[in-house]
Amino acid sequence: MPISYTISREDRLIRAVATGIISAPDLHQFIDALLEDSRLGPGLRGLYDASEAEPNITILELAEVAGKVRELLNRGLGRIAIVAKSSATYRVSKTFTVLGRAIGIDVDVFTELADAEAYLEESNGSSNTDETSLHR
Repeated sequence: MPISYTISREDRLIRAVATGIISAPDLHQFIDALLEDSRLGPGLRGLYDASEAEPNITILELAEVAGKVRELLNRGLGRIAIVAKSSATYRVSKTFTVLGRAIGIDVDVFTELADAEAYLEESNGSSNTDETSLHR
């Protein structure tokens, strides 16, 4: 599978890495694996690193994937950050964020891993302040 992942309960993070050409069946297989993983639960955030991947997916297929990601949210997954380096991957990821936000997914795309990690930390819940972050 061109997408591998780890789940760290300690870091409250699902870290997925995609390499090569990624198609809709690859994404469905990945999401199915997560849904079957007993470690999936409330409080986890998702980091999808596609910096070494290229998309081969239509907008309709992307919408279907977004719908399936909604199932992960129903199981407790929180904020998702996507890292995209190539222009094609970035465009597809931005389209996914629009589709995802329309159905309640808290997701954004970044070109740098550090920025994606900072975005996820914003939702870490470890802050002791009463500040409220506004969504971009």
